[in-house]
Amino acid sequence: MNLLVPAALAFSAIIPIILLFYFMRPKRQERVIGSTLLWQQAMQDLQASRPWQRLRITPLLLLQLLAAVFIVLVLTRPAIFSPSPISGNTIIILQASASMQATDVAPNRFEDAKRSVTNLIDAIGPGDHISLVTMAHTPHILAAQLQDRGQLLAALQQARVTNQDADLEQAISLAGSMTLGQSGSQILVIGDGHVNTGNQTISSPIPVRYITVGTDAPNVAFQALSARTLQGKLVALAQVANYSHQQRSIPVELYGNTDQSSKLLGVKTITLAPGASSSIQWNDIPATTRFLHARLVSQDAFMVDHEAWAIVGSSLRGKVLLVTKENSYLQAALRLQPNVDLFQITPDKYSSTMSYDLTVFDGFVPPTLPNGNIFVVGPPKGDYLFGKAGDTTGITHLNPGNDTLKLLADVDLSTTHVRSSHLLQPSVWAQSIVVAQETPVLVAGENDNRRIAALGFDLHESDIALQPAFPILIHNLINWFLPPPVSGDGQISSGQTVTMQTWPGADQVTITNPDHQTTKVGPPFPVDPYEKTNAMGIYTVTQQVHGHQLTGAFTVNLFNAVQSRLAPAHALPIQHSTTMTTDSNPITHQLREIWPWIAALLLLILCFEWWLFSRTYAQTASTKNGKTGATRQLAGLERPTQVHKLLAQFQKQWRIRSEEAQRRTRKLRKRLKGRLHRPAKGERNVHV
Repeated sequence: MNLLVPAALAFSAIIPIILLFYFMRPKRQERVIGSTLLWQQAMQDLQASRPWQRLRITPLLLLQLLAAVFIVLVLTRPAIFSPSPISGNTIIILQASASMQATDVAPNRFEDAKRSVTNLIDAIGPGDHISLVTMAHTPHILAAQLQDRGQLLAALQQARVTNQDADLEQAISLAGSMTLGQSGSQILVIGDGHVNTGNQTISSPIPVRYITVGTDAPNVAFQALSARTLQGKLVALAQVANYSHQQRSIPVELYGNTDQSSKLLGVKTITLAPGASSSIQWNDIPATTRFLHARLVSQDAFMVDHEAWAIVGSSLRGKVLLVTKENSYLQAALRLQPNVDLFQITPDKYSSTMSYDLTVFDGFVPPTLPNGNIFVVGPPKGDYLFGKAGDTTGITHLNPGNDTLKLLADVDLSTTHVRSSHLLQPSVWAQSIVVAQETPVLVAGENDNRRIAALGFDLHESDIALQPAFPILIHNLINWFLPPPVSGDGQISSGQTVTMQTWPGADQVTITNPDHQTTKVGPPFPVDPYEKTNAMGIYTVTQQVHGHQLTGAFTVNLFNAVQSRLAPAHALPIQHSTTMTTDSNPITHQLREIWPWIAALLLLILCFEWWLFSRTYAQTASTKNGKTGATRQLAGLERPTQVHKLLAQFQKQWRIRSEEAQRRTRKLRKRLKGRLHRPAKGERNVHV
């Protein structure tokens, strides 16, 4: 034990002062009286010429001396060295990824990690600071450099586990920014080590210590779920992995959701060797199926990855009208698009009152254009909304133009030939996507909340329809005209921020999550990024476009092998990091003050001393009033308890033995000293 203020030991002089008071006799006045009959007790103090008396050890004296010792100890601020990983400025990173929901430790890994953080907060010293950061797809600061235990514990209660991955690099970078310009800082990472670092080793200028949580529990998980068309039939494919040390046979259920209902499409059992993965296929899926929902029938410590969702085809389909005399190339390319409901008429039957999401004009442009999106192929000579179409001219070679719309993604034009095309002069708002030396060939842009594109040549004047680039170009154009809510297959990871692709002319856009909570993301436009993607399942996107409602969707799944493999990581991918366990503590001991505990004991001692003094004073007063103990008990003034009786017996025995020792001492003193002073006959001098 160390004394932080050793100079306070000077206050220990109070101890001999207390003893001095008990050595001193009471000062009495000398009077002449007629008889000593009533002064027998006072006769024992004939040696009053000396101001001292023999020290009487009483319970009150012992309590007062003990209180004095404790007061001196409190003033010296004693402290001891205790083991604690908290020292100076500590940033605690609490892993909150999906794997922390595993129940291999009770109640789960996340709550067990929070208990460890609580213990660390309880061990904080007077000069220490703690910051709390949760680590998921994006790190969040819960508390910054606090010393108050109550505030830290309140901030810790705000921590929530997620279905996301854990970005360790971002978390370490954030922790490093919180310690800029401060010395003696350290980082404590508490979790199972299932983090995303991009297969890179992180360098940290601050010492990092890793406290592991969890066990090597068995688990199975989905790795993928999708639907595709094979030989004209719709099939579903699921990929399942076994993250266990033994062979597993797992039943897999597949449900199909339509606009009206959901039903079980089939159950198949897959057998996997330890650490292996394999696929399972369901055939003859109903054509009306919009969504797939697969479920693993297995009771593991981690259940989040036991379910998966997928969109069948496109989640958002648009009505497309093809106005053409006969163009089999264009018709076939449009029918291949999964998000198109195709309608076809001839130019003589077209009416401007028809309402479609996209109208494709082949070699024909009506005097009045429709309100929706427009794609013109081989326009006749004239002035149009997209610009001016002039005379035809020969084309030597095609080249990519200013393609900021990414309509030429994966499109190879090097082998494409065009015999002739109209000279196009695009409007100021239109971009030249494909150009030749002679003229722009493909122009596109957005005007007045609708998207318009024009291809300057007839497909029969080129071999592009025979090239692999043609269906890809049509696919890119259709996805630009009728964009899905989320690009690609409509699947994202939990925690990923999504920016909705809205249709031209959309007035309002809302998103409803699997918990049926609706969020308005537009207006304003472009829409706000959507960040509430933690829940697994199907998210519905609703758009109000030109007075009618369009409904799309995207799915959130946990296809993450790092999170599904439950064995805790032995070390973090950080240079010079140290791995700890909840039972080990390699960090140097820290000095902790213990004077508050001594002060609490002092308070108890003073309370007991006050109670003892009050009880003794009450007994003395009752005796002077002539009431015996039995009388006081009958009168209801005292009701001794068992503790009182034992204390009274102790005091009585102590008083008897003390008086006996004092009598023997006085007799011995009288024999040795003799009587030096004899008063006159009939008189006695007493001290009053």
